[in-house]
Amino acid sequence: MARDLGPVLGYKVWGAFEPVIKRAGVALKKSGVEPSEHISLRKKLWKTSANQAREGRDYFLTRGACYLIAMNGESYKPEISAAQLYFTIQTRRMEEQDAHAGKPIEDAKRLKLRGKVTASLKRVSSIAAQAGVKRQAVFHGERIKGFYGMGQAQVYEKKCLPIDEELLDNIGELELSAHEFQMKLAATAIENENIQGEPAALRKNFEVAQEVRKAWRNSIATPPEDLPKAEHISKVRRRLSGNRQPKTVTQSDPIAFEQLSLLSLPSVPGSGS
Repeated sequence: MARDLGPVLGYKVWGAFEPVIKRAGVALKKSGVEPSEHISLRKKLWKTSANQAREGRDYFLTRGACYLIAMNGESYKPEISAAQLYFTIQTRRMEEQDAHAGKPIEDAKRLKLRGKVTASLKRVSSIAAQAGVKRQAVFHGERIKGFYGMGQAQVYEKKCLPIDEELLDNIGELELSAHEFQMKLAATAIENENIQGEPAALRKNFEVAQEVRKAWRNSIATPPEDLPKAEHISKVRRRLSGNRQPKTVTQSDPIAFEQLSLLSLPSVPGSGS
């Protein structure tokens, strides 16, 4: 309630604090928000020093209202300055949380897709082996050559990848999807066309990759070799396994006034506190 908040913000006299509440209401109205949704008038009874009942005004405040009250208070008051600092820090934290809110979803999608690519890679490798392919590295190199329009060494150079890294672990969802699609098409083509012999299987893998590249270039302006490398999939996996959703607080939640006391305000590096 407002009468509880006033002393915390350095307003010992109610008459000096109520105008600050009204300024916060004006700020809400100017922003197109109905003030009563955040500042609700209440009648309150309390006993005077003479032990007599007295009725007066009080206000129920939401977190958003408390923020505006702090921002509209007299900044020369140390309590107001501390509250403004508190809300500034909390606002920044919420902005950072919002900015990363979709990251776990993106991580999960990429990790799932990487698993599908691994399964497709195993299948096409098995079918290629049945067709007579002995050199699996050369076979998969044909996919890279056809899809990127250059050899593996050039792709690694373009993407600034160490030669000992796995390409599929360092590309984003779009490229991964293209590779998975190519693998599925190549496996189906080799199997359905009953291709036999390593040279024929290598050629077919290259041709399918070329077709996937053509489809890419017809739809996407940036060729796949010009896309930047993505974060290594192992980092994505670690981040996802260690992710914990932060507790969110809605604007309509009543504020815990004790959080605004100077003792509970977070310290700022370099502030000397």
